[in-house]
Amino acid sequence: MKKAKRFLTGLLSAALALSLCAMPAMAADDSGTTTTTPPTANPVWTETEGSITIHKYEWNETNRGPATGEPEDAGSLPSNGKGETPTPLAGATFTVYQVKNAEDLKKYYDGKDVAWPTSWEDYAEPDTTTGGYKLKSDVTATVTEVDSKTTDTSGVVKFEELPLGLYLVLETETPDSVKTACEPFFVSVPMTKVSTDTNGGLTDWLYDVHVFPKNSTAYGQAVLQKVGKQSGTNPEVTTMQGYKFKLYKKNDDGTWTWIEKKPANGVDNAGEWLDAANKTGVLTTGDDGKISVSGLTKGVYAFVETEVNANDGYILDSGIAYVFKIGDNGEMVAATESDIEGAQKPETSVKSFDTTAFSGAQVKVKNYKPDFKKEITGKKDADYGIGDDVPYTLTVNVPENVAKLKTFTVSDEMNSDQLVVNSDIDVKGKVGEAEETTFKEGTEYTLTITNAEGKSGFTIAFATDKIAAYAGGTITITYTAKLQDGASVGAVGNVNSADLKYSKKTNITTTEEDPPYDIHDEAVVYTFKTGILKQNEDGEPLKDVEFTLYKKYDAEKDTMNKNGTVKFMGADKTLLTPEEAAAKKLNDTVSDEPKWFAVMDLKTEADGKAVAKGLPTGEYKLVETKTHKGYNLLTGPVDANLTLDYTTAWSDTKTFDSNTGELIKHDYNNTVVKNGDTPYSYAEIVIINRKGFNLPTTGGFGTLLFSGIGVLLVVAGVGVLLSLKKKNRT
Repeated sequence: MKKAKRFLTGLLSAALALSLCAMPAMAADDSGTTTTTPPTANPVWTETEGSITIHKYEWNETNRGPATGEPEDAGSLPSNGKGETPTPLAGATFTVYQVKNAEDLKKYYDGKDVAWPTSWEDYAEPDTTTGGYKLKSDVTATVTEVDSKTTDTSGVVKFEELPLGLYLVLETETPDSVKTACEPFFVSVPMTKVSTDTNGGLTDWLYDVHVFPKNSTAYGQAVLQKVGKQSGTNPEVTTMQGYKFKLYKKNDDGTWTWIEKKPANGVDNAGEWLDAANKTGVLTTGDDGKISVSGLTKGVYAFVETEVNANDGYILDSGIAYVFKIGDNGEMVAATESDIEGAQKPETSVKSFDTTAFSGAQVKVKNYKPDFKKEITGKKDADYGIGDDVPYTLTVNVPENVAKLKTFTVSDEMNSDQLVVNSDIDVKGKVGEAEETTFKEGTEYTLTITNAEGKSGFTIAFATDKIAAYAGGTITITYTAKLQDGASVGAVGNVNSADLKYSKKTNITTTEEDPPYDIHDEAVVYTFKTGILKQNEDGEPLKDVEFTLYKKYDAEKDTMNKNGTVKFMGADKTLLTPEEAAAKKLNDTVSDEPKWFAVMDLKTEADGKAVAKGLPTGEYKLVETKTHKGYNLLTGPVDANLTLDYTTAWSDTKTFDSNTGELIKHDYNNTVVKNGDTPYSYAEIVIINRKGFNLPTTGGFGTLLFSGIGVLLVVAGVGVLLSLKKKNRT
């Protein structure tokens, strides 16, 4: 009999030994004394029911206990031998099955012949769906399921009012923090314990059994790297501070739970806030553009962007859920399409899942923004003559997600008394090394011309779905604007501004809630003047003196037509021949190389002034063609050079205004113009004409008078000669 009892005790001990992730069942009474002594024969049970209380704990490297453990007081914690307290584990579901009834158990204790389990593997097998264990299908008819319960935050679950017998306990579902479920184990109700009465060595029975299975847990860390990409050749930016995200975890039914807090006792969202400082579950990128979340249980997760730093101008793309996984050992790994198959969207704004953003142990999330500039083709500022067609170029670097934007519009505006846009607007697109193609008006964009209320300009609204092929490429808009008579002359520029407006976020289907981002850029065109003040030697103005203004041809600035004429101030000018230029003394000799052409004719007013207004810089000369009555023509040309240097001062900002969404790339401030080292200021060229003799005409009265005087002089001379000869003879 004693041999049978020892065999029973050994069998129970072996069955309850659960290595690292499953400790043995341990019986305890209120006094804390436990048994390893077998019961006596013919057990006498005073109760017909009992209970099994399960205490579930995390059991990792830092708080590891012995493989066998020891029985403890009911509800108390086991010791790991280091003075450390294991962490209770919530969320573990246990299912209890009755394998043998009271009669079978009594027979077994009494050493009688009865069929008895030899291993839990005869009854259970791993459940790949839940991560726990399940009953084998061929034994379901031989056992009775009692109940399934899940541990609370204290890690405890209790099965009460159990009929006496032998029970199989399965951990059928595990929390996500658990690496592997603890192995199944058998528990007999009642169990034996050592009695402390005067009959020491005899046995007593424990009807309320406590077991302490443990799990090895793993928690992972998720890292998000925020990257900014401005279209064009601009490098990626990683110092993306102030971008906000939510972290979601997929549930078994395909729904998602917003993870606002860290796990506690193995349960998600039961610990401290992810952003403990602000007590919120919204995550914000730091100076390095990163978000790091530790203590995550295994499962499928997704980051969803909720807010961008408005000062950067990047487009918010809340329509993408960036999916990854925390594996069984806490490692961050890539998710697969099967992980999100049939999954619902975490938020209504989400339109798609991205499993490709995970790379190098982090999720890399890119935001895009366009770039934009306005130029007087090739320059930020230039000088032209009134009547000239000033060529402009607008360059747009298209963001990669342009197809998701509601607004992508370019507008250009100028004062119509200074500049008026022509109808030669041309829109082209290019991607990579492909050939540039011309956009179709009415299909890929809509053009609106504005020429009213003192303004001239246009607006181009792009159909973003039609220009998706140019994502990451370039759009170039070219046009000309005619410089008007009312243009500002001198050191005040004629400003022409342009704006690119684009949506702050993607997937807008109705009216935008916020005004779009606005990249504002400007270019400025200058024009100058030269003039004369015609006076006599007494400082009196001379009226109706006529001049022709000539300009030396500049191959870098002046436009040569195919027919050899020069396009200047809206008209075709004919170059002088070398002989003509030499005759007018514009060149010293016929062989001199400089080429000249007439710009305009000038005529002095009553104040003696004549002004040539609206000229580009260059070398000019004035040739007098008609002078005031009684005055001589100038013998050569007068220099009227406008060889000026000008420097434009711009006001600009490097960030977007968080209120208006505007970024000013160039905002015209002022201009410094110099003539060499001397600051430029307009002053007339003072030209003094002097009176000359009134030369008579051939055959007139004047000719007879001069002839008579000549005869008298000859006669007088002859008389003097004869007188001298007579004196010499005497």
